[in-house]
Amino acid sequence: MRVSPYRVEVETISTAADSMDPCMTIPTQAPSHRPDAPSENEETSVDPEHRVYQRMSLRGPAAIVVGIAVFILVGGITASILTGGGSPVLSLHSIKIPDGTVVHLTPAVTALKPIISSEPPADILGALAVPTGSVSHGFVNIDQSQGQYDRTISFVTGLSSDQVIDVYRTLLPRLGWAILYQGPGTTKGVAGTEVLARRGSGDGFYWEVGAVVSPATNSGVTPFTLVLFEQSSEE
Repeated sequence: MRVSPYRVEVETISTAADSMDPCMTIPTQAPSHRPDAPSENEETSVDPEHRVYQRMSLRGPAAIVVGIAVFILVGGITASILTGGGSPVLSLHSIKIPDGTVVHLTPAVTALKPIISSEPPADILGALAVPTGSVSHGFVNIDQSQGQYDRTISFVTGLSSDQVIDVYRTLLPRLGWAILYQGPGTTKGVAGTEVLARRGSGDGFYWEVGAVVSPATNSGVTPFTLVLFEQSSEE
């Protein structure tokens, strides 16, 4: 009998299938190794051997450093102004002396211009003045820019000698000077009454000013001089 080739093939396949162990199972497709994304509430663990580090930003510390530098710069400028730098400003424009007269004042930065160079410092110039209307008629530069400041300037004013003395006795303490002496004094060989005062400056020196007031002249004006010099100590 002629056997169909198709039947033989079917039988062969069937025989192979029948010979398999019934306990064996045919493996299915292996699952993917890609992990599922964690949910919002799921905590994830970190593999210590596969950590990803993010470089720390230096923007914050750099801003702090810049801020400190600006603060130091501004602080330094402010300190310089407070210790003698900046522009001298006279805090008083007039003063009332014991006899009731109100005397208007001209700031030293204007009145003492002939003897001002890089010194006196601003905090000294801002604490000196002369009666308004005083006319300068000479000055002496003793230090010649070779040592500690020591200069004298002379004025004449229409006030009486007693009034000029009272101006400086009243004015200097109001501007931070300590009166050291009041009594007879001489300047340029002319006797008069001196008011001597001292004040510390931000430049590290003590400064002294002596107002020497001479008797009024026959023409009705009063000569006076301001002697201004610096010292390296309080002694």
